[in-house]
Amino acid sequence: MLPAFQALSNWQWHRLYDRQSVNVEIQSQIDKAPIALSELLISDGRLQTVPENSQWRTVEMTGIWLQDEQVLVRKKSLESDLGLWVVTPLQLVDGTVVMVNRGWTAAANSAIDSPEVAQVPTGTIDVLGRLRDVQVRTKPAPTDLPSGQVDRIVPIEILDSPTTLSNAYVEMTASRPESKSSEIRSLPEPEVTEGAHRSYALQWLFFEIMTVIAWIILVRNEVKEQQKVALS
Repeated sequence: MLPAFQALSNWQWHRLYDRQSVNVEIQSQIDKAPIALSELLISDGRLQTVPENSQWRTVEMTGIWLQDEQVLVRKKSLESDLGLWVVTPLQLVDGTVVMVNRGWTAAANSAIDSPEVAQVPTGTIDVLGRLRDVQVRTKPAPTDLPSGQVDRIVPIEILDSPTTLSNAYVEMTASRPESKSSEIRSLPEPEVTEGAHRSYALQWLFFEIMTVIAWIILVRNEVKEQQKVALS
């Protein structure tokens, strides 16, 4: 039992150190001044990408919304409410297309219906937001989703073009003119906390110590009992 308690405590300490490392990376990106997305873009003629260490960096963009290419990302919760992300491509002045997560909206009455979302403004838009990595798909995309809905943000699946930013998307934090209607709620900032790993690690150490103490008490009581039997 003691080795198990020690292993569980060590596991929580490792998780704490991993979390602290991630927090440092997130905070370092948040602390950087906003940068034009065009300064980060890398193009090889086939794909548009940004450097792999760009997640959470605040970027500025100017372009026009591609309303007809907008999609809703299913099964996204916000404060325990089920809903969808509203993802609208933004075509920058240099032609690059960036998927922009404009925020969260509540789900419709059924899984096969899409909620009504107001049209985005036309004309030139300035957008400020956080870069997010695109998660690599490990299994085929579902083929039975309602029209206009997807299961995750995979830019080249939404708009397959050499001008589409393929390995990242942007979580919008502000825009001018405003491009977020009343039914769309902003996504929360990244959580930079340690969580409960430290307390869990100390808890397992406490269990380990209490087990040792209990064992000592049991042994001592057994010795006293044997001494009484020997003297009687």
